[in-house]
Amino acid sequence: MNRIDYDYFKSLHNQQKPLMLYNCWDVASAKAIEKAGSKAIATSSFAMADAWGYSDGEQLSFEQLLWSVSRIAEHVSVPLTVDIEGGYAVDEESLANNMEQLFQLGICGINFEDQKVNHPDDELWAIKEQSQRIRTIQQAAAKLQKKVFINARTDLFFKKTKHSLGLVNEAIERTYAYAEAGADGIFIPGLTEQSLIEQFAQKSPLPVNVMVMDGMISNAELQELGVKRISYGPYSYFQALHHLQDDARSILQPPAHYLEMS
Repeated sequence: MNRIDYDYFKSLHNQQKPLMLYNCWDVASAKAIEKAGSKAIATSSFAMADAWGYSDGEQLSFEQLLWSVSRIAEHVSVPLTVDIEGGYAVDEESLANNMEQLFQLGICGINFEDQKVNHPDDELWAIKEQSQRIRTIQQAAAKLQKKVFINARTDLFFKKTKHSLGLVNEAIERTYAYAEAGADGIFIPGLTEQSLIEQFAQKSPLPVNVMVMDGMISNAELQELGVKRISYGPYSYFQALHHLQDDARSILQPPAHYLEMS
């Protein structure tokens, strides 16, 4: 298997069972997830940033992101997709330049969100603007004679506390525009209500990716609804920290009866 095989990675989004992505944040976690049998490796922007002491939202520098991705890419053999948030760029020239640097590292996919990262009002890019940004990414890949799976992420469901069919239709409008611009998949983190996920999956022209979080239905139920990709985001990172802390506590603060026996 070629870890930069776009066609293979894309095919994983068109099977009966959803592509399961238990996200990584460094070489060690990526290797562990691959050894566990994952068909692809995906990074978590939150986990990568937090592991280096930064907040999410492009606070980890782009240079450090490139270095981290390059290290992961060197040590995995399955397709690697990277959470690039908003591409660390506002203007198209900077976005294209960043993507050209990233695409030379041997990755096959990206998550690309429509939120204006670090914007004071946390606005979303207008549909037309974000569609052009997706085209810019496609052009950057074509310039290098590469194909990259663009998983277009919309943050509509993070922006609204109350979800409705109307909001689903807004997201579907974005999905059609992003598909026309060249996106290969649509990521809808924040949506957890079963009936609305079903409506979205039925209407979406692109394979649907959801994120596991509090209130989410089971993976089996998501499969029945037509979801094609299930991501765990920072959950894997939180679990690793939880187990590490528990193990450390058992050693550093042993039960009283153990101390008495000693």
